Parts: sequence; structure tokens; C-alpha cells
Amino acid sequence: MPSNVPMRGLRMTDELYLKLKAIAKIENRSYNQEAVYILQRFVAEYEEMHGVIDVNTDDLYQ
Repeated sequence: MPSNVPMRGLRMTDELYLKLKAIAKIENRSYNQEAVYILQRFVAEYEEMHGVIDVNTDDLYQ
């Protein structure tokens, strides 16, 4: 089933990519789902320490 979430590019080393794929397999997630999960956790932890980051998604489409 296609997703309504926009595709974003990300550059990384081959080693990091393969390690992330391995972690995703262990966690029964797709590579993309694992990357999103890790990034969501990082942002949540950052906001806990530094406060909520206010963003306006409308800025993406101007």
C-alpha cells in the first residue's frame, strides 16, 4: 500500500547503511521504519532536554 508520507533522501556510509539494515531485521522493521523510529526517539530525547521544537509544516510547501 503506497504511503502518503513524502520520501526524503539521506546520505550515509555503506557500513552505517548495512548496520541499520541489520538492526531493522532484528527488530522486525523495514529499513525505513527503523530509521524513522530511531529519528523519532532522538528528537523526543532532544526535546526532553531542550524543550519542544516548534515547526510549521506549511513552510515546506512555499
